Amino acid sequence: MRLGMDITPLTRRSSGVGNYVRQVLAHLPPLLAPGDALLGWATGLHAPCGAPPEMRVRHVPLPTRAVYACWGTAGLPCPDTLLGGLDVFHATNYFLPPVRRARRVLTIYDLAFLVEPRWASPKVVDLFARRVPDFAARADAVITCSEHSRNDIVRLCGVPAEKVFVAHGAPDPALAPMERGAARARAAALFGFDAPYVLHVGTVEPRKNLETLVRAFAKACKGRPHRLVLVGAPGWGMDAFHAAAARENIGDRLVMAGYLPRRGDLAAVYSAADLFVLPSHYEGFGLPLAEAMACGCPAVASESSCLPEVGGDAALYFPPADADALAERISEVLDTPDLTARLRAMGPAQAARFTWAEAARRTGDVYRRLAP
Repeated sequence: MRLGMDITPLTRRSSGVGNYVRQVLAHLPPLLAPGDALLGWATGLHAPCGAPPEMRVRHVPLPTRAVYACWGTAGLPCPDTLLGGLDVFHATNYFLPPVRRARRVLTIYDLAFLVEPRWASPKVVDLFARRVPDFAARADAVITCSEHSRNDIVRLCGVPAEKVFVAHGAPDPALAPMERGAARARAAALFGFDAPYVLHVGTVEPRKNLETLVRAFAKACKGRPHRLVLVGAPGWGMDAFHAAAARENIGDRLVMAGYLPRRGDLAAVYSAADLFVLPSHYEGFGLPLAEAMACGCPAVASESSCLPEVGGDAALYFPPADADALAERISEVLDTPDLTARLRAMGPAQAARFTWAEAARRTGDVYRRLAP
């Protein structure tokens, strides 16, 4: 089998999609049969970083949007032509480039831009909402990262259920519970304070429902020494979040920590937290929830989309629009040592149900199903 993959996500700074592609690629080579060829194709001004040594890479050093615009107008060769012919081509990030003869696999991580367009930036809605359903219909198989997203793809894109396969995401294997004293010391060095905190990890954007978290934190943690720590890059539509923080008067207790690139720092931040909260309106997989549980951090998540699928019985849940219910959950964890201990004990086992080896195995099964 000659297998080609779009590894363009590996040309950008670490992201959820880039991490997914990198991890599946890292675990895929041992699953290939003797004689199989693994080939990578990437666009963008920067070369891809993180491809396995077994992969031969063809990089087109042009802006990705320009490359997509050139097909059909400038005679740019298709990926399977550039890679010398393929049996299967895997488009790993929503967009399906034209291929001549290869069977086509498309990964769709979530459909937030179709489920509720106001949860996605206007740029994403304009770029994805009209095109992704068409790409899904043209693909021979679609891979997604949760059963909930699979159901959305079938319902919203009209793709037959038998064409859509689930390969769950997973926490990094390096994320594990740290001794809490050591974790607190490292977190204190990172954040510049030594106080208990409630943690959220993720990009700051409307879909993450952080205004509800701010209101719930202000109510549940009034009179407590806790701070609210947000780890993740700034996103779009942040004005409503900042307005909520000002309205609830928690500015001096709000810590915007930004992106943490080192896994050891992230493990310490999860392990030192008294509580992790993922209040999202919608997630395709909800990786931070799995990461928090892997580190033994008690977790509360909204009951929306895939989050109960990921958290199972090892997390607590609340209706995403109900700040009072979230405040009750926060207080319940902070005030109940037995519950905290139970969640800390159950989390790693639940997170261990999701592994990159299994995601790669399921992905490889899709390739084998399509290959001649």
